[in-house]
Order: sequence, then structure tokens, then C-alpha cells
Amino acid sequence: MRPHRLLILVLCTLASSILAEKVLVTNKSLRFCTGMYSKRDWDGDIEPHIEVDLQYFKLGNNNVQSVSIVIFEYNDVDALGVSVSDLSLPKTNYLCSEELVAKGLCDTSELYQFIVNKNVTPKAEILTSFLTSYGDNGLRYNISKTGYYCVACSSPLDLGKSQNEFIVQVNFQNSYGNLPAAEIPKLKFYGLLAVLYAVSLSVYLFQMFIHRSELLKLQKCLAGFFVFFTVESILTWFFYAFLNEDKMSLLHPVSGDVVAYKLFVSFLSALKVPLALWLLVLITAGYDLVYSKIIPKHEDDLVVSFFVGFCYFFFGLGFTLLSFYNTVSQPPSGPFGAYNDSAAGVGLWFTGILCACFYMIILHFAFKSLSNTQKVLAESKQRTKLKLYQNFFWFLCISVLLLIFATVLLIALQIGNSFTEFRNLRSLFDLLSSCIFVVVFIGVVFMFRPSHELYLLSCSGKDIENEFPEEPSVGVDSGDFELDDLAGEESARLVGSSENPYDGERELDSNNQPHNGGNDEKISPPPSYGELEHDESENERRSS
Repeated sequence: MRPHRLLILVLCTLASSILAEKVLVTNKSLRFCTGMYSKRDWDGDIEPHIEVDLQYFKLGNNNVQSVSIVIFEYNDVDALGVSVSDLSLPKTNYLCSEELVAKGLCDTSELYQFIVNKNVTPKAEILTSFLTSYGDNGLRYNISKTGYYCVACSSPLDLGKSQNEFIVQVNFQNSYGNLPAAEIPKLKFYGLLAVLYAVSLSVYLFQMFIHRSELLKLQKCLAGFFVFFTVESILTWFFYAFLNEDKMSLLHPVSGDVVAYKLFVSFLSALKVPLALWLLVLITAGYDLVYSKIIPKHEDDLVVSFFVGFCYFFFGLGFTLLSFYNTVSQPPSGPFGAYNDSAAGVGLWFTGILCACFYMIILHFAFKSLSNTQKVLAESKQRTKLKLYQNFFWFLCISVLLLIFATVLLIALQIGNSFTEFRNLRSLFDLLSSCIFVVVFIGVVFMFRPSHELYLLSCSGKDIENEFPEEPSVGVDSGDFELDDLAGEESARLVGSSENPYDGERELDSNNQPHNGGNDEKISPPPSYGELEHDESENERRSS
């Protein structure tokens, strides 16, 4: 395949994932296919159909002053063209030519039209015609069943010294609007996702307001990430809603504002996963619950995780773009030969494997930090904190198992991908990945949500590896702190206040030092008023 045709194909297929279903089929890009829903499968206000509009035509060095066109469902591709054994002709011919008329393979009335094999029964209507004037030429193809529909055009390539030049605009009009069929499930999905994020964020911010005097730095950090993920989901939903209602946008060429918006949303989406992974390492390192600041033992893990996350972002962005091309690319066979997208497939596997490796590296650091944190808590006998991080460990294990299951499922679907199953792969990919992400993130936020108990827990036993390491504990284990100890200490203080305040006090000498001899006496309380009066009466009797 020529490089310029491959470039045009890549641009068209990349754009097909983000713009309304209006495409340009030209003499350099002769075919385009996309999925469409019937009105029964996806109801809307418009009857789904395909329309064409000849916008430009320039006659080459030949006498064919028309553009041949065929509209068909991709499952009926075998019903197009005829096979010939003549070595001077292609193995499969899709256009009726004078040579094929001479061999009796097509009629004179079909000259320069697409050939429909009469020996094959199509599953859907196949429409073949000429475009001889500017405009729609009265052609309209109604969609009666959901499928993967293609439009191919030609103004014979094998005649004259130069081919005709033409531009045909094709409108794949679905009943719901202008989004491609592979993208329309995302409109409702991202809308529900944005609502879920917004409601969860509101609940979290309300908890922060209630416990505003007991907030931890970790909880403020979680709130910042929560706001970012909520804004990203809202902007993504708004992007698809805007494109579904935009009736003026073309698939190719693409307007600059739409490209800028799409790149911005893609940037936010690609940034979401590495940020969440770095936050995971920060939590497992015991930040703000076990240690008031990151200790040197965990600083290296956080720095390495940050750079690995940046690599994940870079290759993840490439994986996203290549996945757009791979899942919306044109069929490997059909009129005018096969499209070779093996390079995109190799690039998709390469970037996908690298992203998986980077993901596993960051998970390794997260579980390593979590193991060290649990070990420190176990040694210091902080049972409540240890139980919290043990629950966090099992939560992460379940999340990883769900992610592995989703990855295996998507790889199996990718290997056995059929272009007629357009409504499954792309939607399932976004559904599984986004659902797992939001469940894991909201679960983590719920575990470390603002509360009085978590605030008291964070105040106990911080910096247990660095606090007074040279002084041994006296009498009690300073690390064995539980939430119930607060109630015990308060009870002991109240009971102690009812005892004799003079018990246990020792007489001091002139140097304010306690007596150490065996004849030490306790300080007696001062005499009462009655005792003083009795002593005075006794002294008066003696004096008299």
C-alpha cells in the first residue's frame, strides 16, 4: 500500500472515533465502513439511513464522466465482484469493464458499475449506482438491520493516462444523532459515570465539612484527586454529547477546535491511571497515618513510582490512539484490495505490553510498601491500624484479580475480533476499565474517609520508628495504643481525682529535697477549726 494512502487511512480512522458520521470518500481513499444501529435496536427521532453527496469531480484523460458507487453490509462482501482465471486481470474484479463484458461476466448495461454476484444471496440490500451530477443524485440507503455498512466509490482507475478526481461526502445517519455506532454507548455510560463521581464527591466533601477540624493531609490529597477525576469524567461526557448533537462536523478534514478538545480530553484520560497508581503507593507507605511525613525508606519507592508512572502515561497515550485506529480501522478485505494494518496491530501490542509492565512495577512498589507498613504496625502492636491496612491489602488483591480477568477477556475479544461486532469490543473495553477504576478509587476513598475515629487513630503512634529511639519505654508499651485506651485514661483521671491529694507526698527538707531516712513522717493535714478552739480552751485552763 502506498505511504500517502496509508496516511490518509490512518487519519480517517482516527477521526472516525471522535467525530460525527460524515466522511469524505475520494479517488485516493475509495472506501469507508462503519457500524450503524437500526431504529429497533437503538431508538431515536430519525430513521437511520446513508446518503451521498457528490461535491467535486474533475475529468481525467478518459471518457468516463461518472462515479460508480456501491453501498452494502460487510457480511455481504462475498456477493461483490467476480473471480477470473485470466492472469492479465486481477483475481477478483469488482468493476465491470470491457474485458469482463467480453468474457460474459457482466452485462453491457453494467459497464463501469460494481458487480453483484448473482450466485450469492446477500443478507441485506446491496445498492449500486452512478453519480453523474453534483448532489445526492436521489440515492438513499435505509438501514433496516444493525450491521457494519460500507460505501465504496470508483471512477475507473485503469482507463486513460490519469484517473478522474472526485470527492463524495457520505452521511452515515443513525437514529440517535451523529456519533458512530461504536461510540454511542459511551454517551450514556460517561453520563452515568459523571453522575456517580459527582454524587460520591459531594458525600466526601460533606464529610470533610463535618470533620473540618480533624482533617488529615492524606484526606485533602484524596479530595484533590477526587475533584480531578470528576472533572475529567464530566468533560469526557460533554465531549461525546457535543459531537452527537453537532450536525456540521466532518469526519475528515477535522476542525481545529474539535481536535484540540479531543487531545485535551485524551490527555486527562491518560493522566488518570498513573496519578491513581502514585496515590496508591503514597497510601501504602503509611503517609499521615503511620508517619507524619515520608520516611527515607519509602522516598526512593515514591520517586521511582513517579517516573514509572510518567512512562505509563507516555505509552498509555500511544496505546489509546492506536486502539482507536485498531478498533475502528477498515476491513481487511473488500473492494480495491486489502488494507494492511499489521503495523498498527504490532504497535498496539507493543504499547499495551509496556503499559502492563509499568503497571505491574508500580503495583510491586505498592505491595512492598504495604508489607513494610504492616510489619511495623505488627511490631509496635498497633492492632487497629494493622487491621485497617490488612483490609486495604485484601481490597487491593481483589481489585488486581478483577483487572486480570478484564485484561484476559479483552485480549480474547481482540484476538477474535470481527468488524461486524463493532458494538461489543470498544464499549466493553471502556466499560470494564472505567468501572474497575471507579470502584477501586471510591472504595479507597471510603476506607480513608474523614472521621473522628480515623483522626484519633492517626494521632497515635506516629513516627514509631524515629520517636525517641535511644530511650526505652518505662512501665508501659508506648506503641500499644488503641481507641479504647482514651476512655481508660479518662476513667483513671476521674477516679484519681477523688483520692486524698496528700497521699504519697513526702516532707521536704530545707533544701527542698525529700527525706530518705527511716524516721520520715508524712505531712499531716492542717487542723480543723474545732480542734484549734479545743486547744485554746485547754491552754486557758492550764494558765489559770
